[in-house]
Amino acid sequence: MNNPLSNALKQESLPERGRRMLPAAAYGVLAAWAYTLAFHFVNVYTFPDLPLGLDWARLLGMGLGFSAAFGLAGAIAGWFTEEYGGIVGGGAIITALLAVVFMFSGGAASATLTLQSLLMALPLVGMGMLVAWGLRRAGQIHLEIGRAPDAAVRRKRLAGHVVTVLLVGLTPGILGRMDLPSERALTNFHQLLQAAPSDPSVLPRLPLRQLPELENHLGVGYTFYARNAEVAAGALDVTVRFDDGFTMTCFLPVVDASGFITDCTVGE
Repeated sequence: MNNPLSNALKQESLPERGRRMLPAAAYGVLAAWAYTLAFHFVNVYTFPDLPLGLDWARLLGMGLGFSAAFGLAGAIAGWFTEEYGGIVGGGAIITALLAVVFMFSGGAASATLTLQSLLMALPLVGMGMLVAWGLRRAGQIHLEIGRAPDAAVRRKRLAGHVVTVLLVGLTPGILGRMDLPSERALTNFHQLLQAAPSDPSVLPRLPLRQLPELENHLGVGYTFYARNAEVAAGALDVTVRFDDGFTMTCFLPVVDASGFITDCTVGE
């Protein structure tokens, strides 16, 4: 009786598969880091009027996670001899990893949340398969470039290919730029903190009842570290790190915001 897995293993040797797997995985890592860097830098440099900072720990964690996921997906996509096998296999890996991300972002590990995470990831199967096809195709183009007889042509085509992969990774990161409601909510928060030292009328709109010690730090420089809230859509978790060492984190609604900042805790 024929074993499909055994037959698949006999189609090519590991070195033959490796020639596709390594470049596909490498381009996956490259695209993942391009996306991560664009996603984190775009807000800092396109909103110069807001005191936004880079959370290097979050950037590094996200970069390592995405590069591992896309590198593995590229390797899986390149392992299969048949095109459809690589696309389906790589797409399945990406979908499974997205389900894990959704599960951990939910903040709990119950069976209900696990099912919800799976249901959230399933509609993205098509996207995962598209990414797998792209990584496999990037590896194939790399091999085609390597077979060009002229070294100058190889260098030129390889440079263009790398730039294309970088652009593919950068584009969704740039499109992840903060939207207008989020900008308005952060601008309002920034204006309140700026006005508070000289305008007592804004103090009731700040979380002084929850954090009375905040009053001792008004007028001190600070940096915002904003991210999408984990517990609700249409909101931000904003960590404010003051230059004197005081830190607070606030839950900041961005839809139908009242202008009052009341849900804050000390620390991150």
